[in-house]
Amino acid sequence: MRGRFDAFFKITAQWHLTQAERRALLGLPTDERWFHFVRDTVPEVTPEETARVQAVIRIDELLSACGGTPYESTHWVRTLESKPPFLGKSPLELMARGNEGFKQVAEYLRTQRQTVLQHGR
Repeated sequence: MRGRFDAFFKITAQWHLTQAERRALLGLPTDERWFHFVRDTVPEVTPEETARVQAVIRIDELLSACGGTPYESTHWVRTLESKPPFLGKSPLELMARGNEGFKQVAEYLRTQRQTVLQHGR
């Protein structure tokens, strides 16, 4: 699991997320749990925390598959979107809601990837 947490921290650093934003993506763990995630070589995690870490990794993979640059990905994560499923929220806000938000963002990105593949960038 350490490798997945390392990937989570690398991705969220590339997205320029604050510690509070990172914690929100993990379900707002207590300070003690947070430091456990950051420092332990074999962190003990709940199934929900595991799913959230894996979801962030998957979202990053989908963003890369859409062909954007790291800068574009960072910008997109924070940009308010008017179209569904965002409806005036940023992808980051939607992901912070948990499993359903991650699913909605992933589905949106899969659709965008299909559009890129069909029509070019």
